[in-house]
Amino acid sequence: MTKRNKKIITQIAGLVISVGLLAFLFYKVDFAELAAALKGANYWWLIPNVVLIMVTMVFRAYRWRHMVRPIRDIGMSRLFSITMIGFMANNVLPFRLGEFVRAYSLSSKERVSKSAALATIFVERIVFDLLALLIIFGIVLLISPLIVFEELKIGAIITVCTGLLGLAFAIYLSSRSRRDSHILAKILGIFPRGIRPTIENTVSKFATGLEFLQNWRRIFWVTFHTFMIWVIMGLSNYFILLAFGWYDLPIAASFVILVVVSILIMVPASPGFIGVYHYGTVLSLAFYGIPREEALSCALVMHATQFLVVTLVGFYYLRREHLSLREIEEGAEQQIKNQVEQT
Repeated sequence: MTKRNKKIITQIAGLVISVGLLAFLFYKVDFAELAAALKGANYWWLIPNVVLIMVTMVFRAYRWRHMVRPIRDIGMSRLFSITMIGFMANNVLPFRLGEFVRAYSLSSKERVSKSAALATIFVERIVFDLLALLIIFGIVLLISPLIVFEELKIGAIITVCTGLLGLAFAIYLSSRSRRDSHILAKILGIFPRGIRPTIENTVSKFATGLEFLQNWRRIFWVTFHTFMIWVIMGLSNYFILLAFGWYDLPIAASFVILVVVSILIMVPASPGFIGVYHYGTVLSLAFYGIPREEALSCALVMHATQFLVVTLVGFYYLRREHLSLREIEEGAEQQIKNQVEQT
C-alpha cells in the first residue's frame, strides 16, 4: 500500500469516527429541547472563557521560550505567533499536523534545526502535558465522587509510568554526549553500518532540543507553565457551565471535561476533533446527571468557542507572517517525510 493510500484511508477513518460519534450523539435527541438550551444560555459568560483561552496560549508561548532558549533566544511575539498558527493548523489540517507546523515555522523563521524544534514539542506534549493532565486527573478522582472503572485507573497508572520513563530518557539524552553513550552505541549496533552516522546525527540534533532539561531552573518554569496552562483551561470550561446556569455543579466538573476530552482527542478524527470532543463533553456531564440535550448544547458551545477563537487568531498570524495554509501544510508534510527518511 502506498503512502498516499494510507493517508487517504487514515483521513477517511477519522472522518467516519467523527461522523459516527456525532450521529450517536444526535440520535433520538429532542431538537426542541436542544434549541431551548442553546437559546437560554447566558453568552456573556463566554467573555471570560475567551480571555482564559488566550491566556493559556500566552502561557504556551512562554513555556516554549524556556525550552528553546538554550538553542536560540527567540522573542515572545514570534513564539506566540508560531504557537497560534500551529494550533490553528490542528483545527483545520488532518493528522494533527499543527505540531509539525510549529516545528516547520520555528526552523524556517528562526534557523533552529527541525529535529531540535520537534524535540521541544515532543517533550512538551508527550511528557509534560501528559503528566500534568494525569496528575490533575488523579486530583479530580480524590475530590470528586465519580465512579471510575478499574481498567481506567490501571491505564492511568501505566500512562504515568510511561510519561515518567519518557521524561527520564529525555533527561538522559540531554545530559549525555552522543559518542560517549554506551546505550546509544548498543542501539545503533542493530542498524546497518552505512546508516548509523545519519541516525546518530539525527539523535544528536534531536538532543539539542532537550538541552533545557540540563537546567533545573528551566525545568521548574516549564513545569510551572504546564500546570498553569491546564488549570486555566479547566477554569475556562467552568464559565461555559455557568453560561448554561449550572451553578450547582462543582468546579471539578470542568476538570473532568478537560481530562476526558483531552484523552479522547487522541483518537483519530476529523480536523478540529469534531465528534470526539463533543462525545467527551457529553460523557463527562452525564456523570453529573446532565440530560443529553443540555449536555450536547454545552458541548457545541464549548467546542465552537475554542475552535473559532484559536482558528481566527491563528489565521490572523498566518497572514501577518505572509504564509499560506498550503505552504505550511506542505512544509509540515515534507518535514515528516525527512524525519522518516533520516531514521
